[in-house]
Amino acid sequence: MAAAPYMIGIDVGGTHCRMGAVDASGTILRHQILSSRQYLTLADPMGAMVESIARFRAETPGEARGVCIGIPGVIGGDRGTVLSVPNLPVFDGVDMRGALGAGLGIKALVTHEVLLLLTSDLRANDLLGLDIVMAVYLGTGIGNAMYIHGRLLEGKNGVSGELGHLPVPGDTTPCPCGNAGCIEMRASGKRLEAIKAQHYPDAQSFEEMFAAPVRHTAIDDYLDAAACAIAAEINILDPDCVLLGGGVLSIANYPYDALLARVYAHTRKPYPAETLRCIRLPADALRGVRGGGLYAWEHL
Repeated sequence: MAAAPYMIGIDVGGTHCRMGAVDASGTILRHQILSSRQYLTLADPMGAMVESIARFRAETPGEARGVCIGIPGVIGGDRGTVLSVPNLPVFDGVDMRGALGAGLGIKALVTHEVLLLLTSDLRANDLLGLDIVMAVYLGTGIGNAMYIHGRLLEGKNGVSGELGHLPVPGDTTPCPCGNAGCIEMRASGKRLEAIKAQHYPDAQSFEEMFAAPVRHTAIDDYLDAAACAIAAEINILDPDCVLLGGGVLSIANYPYDALLARVYAHTRKPYPAETLRCIRLPADALRGVRGGGLYAWEHL
């Protein structure tokens, strides 16, 4: 039997670059995990990435029909040029779509990674028939994506869903985005790092911090900030379903019930609060790879 055709889905994170061959059903036929940090020290990081993908393609049976790469940063309105990647600034200003197409000889797409996560999660949870679905991925920052009236919301400039950059009145804390007072600085993994260092210096991990017999008020403040951001979008969209995931929510002992209670408290009553449906997503390191492949099958 001939090998199945596939799309190459790639999820570029600040630490790892995951790529996989994804068939039309969303099955990952083969995958590989590389270091993203390697690109920071190379003279031609885009050329090195193209070489890695070409090598993966050569080692994978079947025909590669295209490639879709998700970037944790800002993609231009042409859906191909990387404008800003805070953790991988070597790609700032790079026409990634053009480089991938020219270097690999196949069709290519570049988009924000959270859109690929939601592409995968919509199918995994059988949500494509719903009108409005929003997803929040709590990690180092706050990832956010929306599915509205049958399509992913990308925005004029490809930068919709920047939920973490809601401004907090009176807050002057600098944010890596260049603004000050973004709620992400109160509600992200970066904030949890600061809380652990200041209030739980003996904890060896977030798991230990969350397992402590007494929860410090700083954690309650973090939970409330995250809940305020999530509830703000719920109150605007009135979604059919809210997906909650990300690396932080996958930490053992994470106070998920306390977060959910605060989300409900800040959501408008009686609606959408009374019909609020939230799904906690399981950990899945290859969610972006699967989503990248599915996104490519749909758009190439």
